[in-house]
Amino acid sequence: MKTKNYWMNLSEEYQRGKFVILPIEYEKDLTFGTGTINGPKEIIAASKHLEYYDEQFDCEPFEKGIELLEPIKASEPEEMIERVSKEIKKHENKFIIGLGGDHSVTIGLVKGQEQIHKDFSVIILDAHADFRDSWNSSSLNHACTAKQVSKNREVALLGIRSMDIDEKTQIENNENVYLLNAYNFNLTKLKELLPKLKDKVYISIDVDIFDPSFIRNTGTPEPGGFNWNQVIAILKTIFKEKEVIGADIVEFAPKENFQAEAYSLAKLVYKIMAMRP
Repeated sequence: MKTKNYWMNLSEEYQRGKFVILPIEYEKDLTFGTGTINGPKEIIAASKHLEYYDEQFDCEPFEKGIELLEPIKASEPEEMIERVSKEIKKHENKFIIGLGGDHSVTIGLVKGQEQIHKDFSVIILDAHADFRDSWNSSSLNHACTAKQVSKNREVALLGIRSMDIDEKTQIENNENVYLLNAYNFNLTKLKELLPKLKDKVYISIDVDIFDPSFIRNTGTPEPGGFNWNQVIAILKTIFKEKEVIGADIVEFAPKENFQAEAYSLAKLVYKIMAMRP
């Protein structure tokens, strides 16, 4: 008989409530490294070592309840997107955090949020623009995530430090897309950008937003990324200025010496909960 996992090994009293974690064990036609399909389970396994109390935000998010859903598994992007969006709709009164999987899972998560919220923007923290029309013969590939989301939503791309020239041209000519590169990023620029977005926002975090000195187990690590405190400061700013309706953490590909990284990403999930009023 299979033993059910729980976030942080919480007692039954706290396995339902405000927060919902949706693992999405999906990857297809990746660009460089593989293994993102195993990211969710390693983050969940590491969560059992977290402290219940968050000293930075002086709260215990688990008290509001954290439900861990069964993982979604799919072999094709259309199937994955449909299943993820339907699952989001089932939990429309909750704050849902998706765990990927490659970045294409965000397409399904945003589609699910569109069934619940009429007007919202999407903020993506990522090393790569992911603004291709198609990659590996699919417009639903992880390299096309921001392009797909921007068809219906305003999108802010934060921390970008790698893109194709065609992506650069498309972004510059798209009035719904805002770009803040990693090498000239600061919080002042972020605060100037946020009023251009809707009051409600969805946040997607590709773990390659972090510098490889911190997170190495990801598909395509890029030098020049953010550190932990920078990302937390960015999230604090967003949560202060906007109503965050959901979030995801994607592209963790655990292969070698990944335990510290898995723990850090589990803590990032918990920090997001701590920031959510």
